[in-house]
Parts: sequence; structure tokens; C-alpha cells
Amino acid sequence: MVDYSKWDAMKFSDSDSEGSENDDDDGPRVTSLNQPGRVTIGADGSVEIGQSSLGSSSTQQHQQQQQQQQKDDNASSSSELPVVSGSISGDAVDISSLPNAKVDGGEIQKQQQKRLEQLTRNGGKHTNAITAKKSTLHLPIYWSQDRYAVTLRVGFPTTQFPSRTIRVKVVGALKYEDRHSAVGSGSMMTDYIAKQNDDDNPSYGSVRIVSVSGSDDQETVLFNGLLPRPIHLNHEEDEVEFEIEDSGIKNDVDIHIAEETCCDRFVSITMPKAVPMHGLVLWWDCPIIGFPKIDVSSIQDRNVSNLSLGSAANNTSGSSSNGAKKEAFQKAWDEAHDMFREKMKKKEKQSI
Repeated sequence: MVDYSKWDAMKFSDSDSEGSENDDDDGPRVTSLNQPGRVTIGADGSVEIGQSSLGSSSTQQHQQQQQQQQKDDNASSSSELPVVSGSISGDAVDISSLPNAKVDGGEIQKQQQKRLEQLTRNGGKHTNAITAKKSTLHLPIYWSQDRYAVTLRVGFPTTQFPSRTIRVKVVGALKYEDRHSAVGSGSMMTDYIAKQNDDDNPSYGSVRIVSVSGSDDQETVLFNGLLPRPIHLNHEEDEVEFEIEDSGIKNDVDIHIAEETCCDRFVSITMPKAVPMHGLVLWWDCPIIGFPKIDVSSIQDRNVSNLSLGSAANNTSGSSSNGAKKEAFQKAWDEAHDMFREKMKKKEKQSI
């Protein structure tokens, strides 16, 4: 058993004298060990320092194992978060080349397809070739429609035509009060609009998109076309609305197109439909005169509307008879509209 009574008689001196003979005996001593050791305190208070049972070779091996484990932990934690940009050289790193990076090509393709369906719903796609800065660009044009409006989107590269330089002018839109009385041949409303390629089809207005640049406001025409059917303004609006939006899709017009000319923005123009009478729905077969025409009988939303009407009529008198009545009414309306157009063409102008 250790006798602790000797600690009661210990004397500690705060003397800084280096010549005292009892400094080493009376004061505490600190011993530094350069390697693992074993310290033994005897019953009389003597201290014995010896070599540890753990050999030096075992100690070094243990330290090496700890260092290797730490390196492995750091490597695994860094691999879970791949660096996209921020390499030692400062260059950007392709994320698809990283070992732990996952790029789902199928999901990206689904998103692209969904965006295309939205841009061309009940409509279609066209391209417009323009010459700008001594080079030819093929701008994508998407159009869609619903029961009440047609949306026209024209793509353009912001690297050549910044969004702030875009100007849109839509001519020929009827007032909001006249949205349900759009009658006439069209040319009567827009005699001032020049016809393109001697087209005899009636025009109800025009759409023109330009980019203004330079101190002299030089214009580059991105799009110019004539409307095949009448449109109207929104309530308390003096002009047709438009906005600049992200394309959301890759440019698939020309696979050889340069990256700096990729169409990353759309000029989106929403044109409300004007009709001859309230409650009538007109589906457009093209948004601009000269564009490829679509089959209006295969329009998705039109078929859905007819199916809903047919289901409701089936509960009363049957869908077949209701469909026949609708076809007869549509045929009679088309004939009356054609007769009205012919009459207006032959009508002589009267001076007042």
C-alpha cells in the first residue's frame, strides 16, 4: 500500500535562485518521454521509468495504419461530392466524366419531348431563314393554339441579338369590343398590308419582329408574316402582348449550327382569336400565310372537346345524332361564309 503521508511534509519554494542545492530535491520535476515508456511509482515514492512492452516497430505500424485509414476516409468523402468546376488547374470539368457522376440521358430526353409538345400543341413547327452579319441563320418557329388564342414563338440567339434590342409590331388587331364581330374578307381591313408572293388569300394583319442595334437604330428583320385570320386586343390594351422567354430546348434546326448562334430565347406572341359570333370556336390550320397547314380535324383539344360533347349527348339522345347535327351546322356555316366572301369581293365601294 502506498504511503501518502510523505506528501504532507513536502515544501515548495518559489525562489528563483539557481544556486540553491535543494532546488532539484524539493521542487517538482518534469520528465519528457521521446517514445512509449512505462512509469512505476514505488511504495517509498521512488519513480522508475522503463521501456514500454509495446515495441517501436509495432508503434510505427499502428501509426501507419491510422494515417492510411484517415486518407481513405478523406478520399471517400471527396468522391461523394464531385467537383464540377474548381480543379487545381482552374479548368472546368465535364461532370459526365466523373466516376461518381450520374447523368440520366433518358430523363433529359423526356423533358425535351415534353417541352416540344407544349410548344406545338394543336399547332406545328416551321423554320425561317434570315441573313444577318453576312451569315445565314435558321430560326425555329413554334406555334400552338387553344380555343381562344394562338401563341407564336420565334427563336433567336442572344449572342447576336440581345433581348433588349428586340422589337415586336402586330398590325390589324381588332378592338376588344369587336372580338365577336370579325366579319369581312380581310383585305378590306388591311389594304395597306403588302401581299407576299402574290398570294390571293385574305390577310387580317401582320407580325413583324426586328432587332434594333447601333447608334443609328439599324434594324435586322427576324420575322415578318401575314395573319390568315382575324385577332383582337385584350381588354384595355392598345397592342398585342409579347414576352421574351427561355427556349428550354436544344436547337434542333441544324446539327451543324455553331454554338454561339444557338437560339436560346423565344419571342412569344399571344394573339387572341376574333370570331364572327359569340360562342363560335375557330381552329387555325396555320398561324402565318405561307406556313404548312395542319389537319384541323386531328387537333388534340378539338377531339377532346367533341368527345366530351358526345358523351354528354349520349345521356340524352345519343352521340351519333348529335355529331350529325354538328357536321350539318358546320357545313352550312362554311357555305354561308364563302358566299359572304364572294359577295364582299364583288361589292363596289361607295363614296360618302
